[in-house]
Amino acid sequence: MKGTSILAFVTATLWALILLMGFGGIDTVRSQHVPGYPSVGQIHYYVYVPATLLALVIFTWALAARWQRFKILALAIILLALLFFPGYLFFYTGGV
Repeated sequence: MKGTSILAFVTATLWALILLMGFGGIDTVRSQHVPGYPSVGQIHYYVYVPATLLALVIFTWALAARWQRFKILALAIILLALLFFPGYLFFYTGGV
């Protein structure tokens, strides 16, 4: 269980940092009062996607801690969230 907890902690920390950066970015765009910005798509991408993945990682981590039989499923979900991270960052930064 120790390895699962370490992996879940690292994954949750990365997604939490991206969520905080998303809130900051959306707030910065909103403070400029440009019509049409931030768009709904930007809010979904920079806030809702990281929040959903963070909640999923924390939920599966708690599920694995409570019931050992869900450890393999939780580990797979946490690994997928971690593997999705670099692809998410590619478009987060504009793909450059």
